[in-house]
Amino acid sequence: MESSEVLPSPELRTSNGSPSRRRAEVRAHLHEALGLLLQAHEYAHELSQDAWDMAVELHVLRSARMTNSDLRWLAAMGYVEHAVEITGPNDRTRQFRRTALVSFSELTCVILTASGLAVAREACGGASVIELAKPLAAKCKIVLPDELPILPKWDHQRRQLRVGADVVKEFKLPSPNQETVLTAFEEEGWPPRIDDPLPPLPQLDPRRRLHDTIKALNRKQKQYLIRFMGDGSGEGIRWELTDKIGALSSSAG
Repeated sequence: MESSEVLPSPELRTSNGSPSRRRAEVRAHLHEALGLLLQAHEYAHELSQDAWDMAVELHVLRSARMTNSDLRWLAAMGYVEHAVEITGPNDRTRQFRRTALVSFSELTCVILTASGLAVAREACGGASVIELAKPLAAKCKIVLPDELPILPKWDHQRRQLRVGADVVKEFKLPSPNQETVLTAFEEEGWPPRIDDPLPPLPQLDPRRRLHDTIKALNRKQKQYLIRFMGDGSGEGIRWELTDKIGALSSSAG
C-alpha cells in the first residue's frame, strides 16, 4: 500500500498481520497514553464503529506524556498505527492518509493494532477503561481535561512561543539557535529535557553556544512563564514553568 494513498475510514482498519516481534515491556510513562487508546478502542467496539472513527489525536497523546520517540517505538513494535486526518467539511466519516513511519504532524491520529490492544489491556490491568468513575477501575489513569499538564506551544509559522493563550516570546527577526531549540522541544512533545539540538560548527564551542542560547531564550519574554536551563552536562537543555503560571491560572479561574 502506497503511503500517499488516501483511505476512507471504513477501509482503514487495524493490521492483523503485524511482523512477529518479541513483546517488549511497555514503559510505565506510556500507560496513560495506552489508556486513552484503549478507551477509544472500547468506545468504537461498543458503538460497532471502525477503530479509526475513534482515532486519538496526537496532541491528546502528547498531553499524556507520549513523545514522538515513544510513538515511533510503538509503531515499530506493531502496537499502533497512525495516519493524518484529512476529513473535509462534506465528509460523512473521518478520512485519513497513511504517512511514513517517522512522519508526524498536528493532524496525526493513532489507533491500537490487535497486538497493541493486548499490550494495552495488560498494561491497564485487564480491566475496561470506559467506566473510570469507579476507584482503581484500571491501572491506566485517563487524564481528565482539567488534569492535563500545561505545556508550551511553539508556533513556527507565527514564530510565537505560547503557554495557553499567552504569548511568551515572539520573534520579529530570525533567531536560528533559539528557534532550533524550540522546534526540537515541539517535535518531541515538550519532554522535561532534550539533547542539544544545535548542529555542530567547528569554530564554536558547543557548550558555550548552548549556554548563550539558553540565556537568550530567557531574555525578552513578554510574560516570564517559562524558564530554560542547562542540564549540568553542557549537552542538554531543560525547561520548567515559572511561578507566574499559577497566578495566571488563578486569575483565569
